Amino acid sequence: MRARSGAATMLLVTCLIGLTACSTGAGPSYADVRAQAEDAVAEIVAALPDGAEFVPDGGASAQSCDSEVSPGGPSTGEFATIHGAVALPEGTDAAATVTELPVALGDGWALEPAGVDLDIATVRLSRAETNVSVDVTESTVQGRPGLDLLAVSECGSEG
Repeated sequence: MRARSGAATMLLVTCLIGLTACSTGAGPSYADVRAQAEDAVAEIVAALPDGAEFVPDGGASAQSCDSEVSPGGPSTGEFATIHGAVALPEGTDAAATVTELPVALGDGWALEPAGVDLDIATVRLSRAETNVSVDVTESTVQGRPGLDLLAVSECGSEG
């Protein structure tokens, strides 16, 4: 299940990178968009059942926004990605947790089309005020019910 979830995550990353509009200009700095992605992850983890533990796969990573396919032509800057696993308390239904997450988060979040049909529970959420997109997918973590979490910020200016 973990390998399948990892493959699904990589597919979703590819889709997100292709769809992320990275235009710099007068927009936020990379430090700002990284902080926004970290805040989004913290807010999602806080909305999960008590005892949920987020274990990042390292820190936030910077990805170049340079692209010939970005809306408006090539752009520069970097966007932040945060990826990790969430171990849920024993007995938690991971699929139900994913399904109920949009309601638990409230009005500041929008449900977005996932873009890929999977045979496991997955949800793509977008935080309106910061344009951070977060994919949450049912998984297992060290034999416990869990979630795979991937946050992607908008593009931030370099420097």
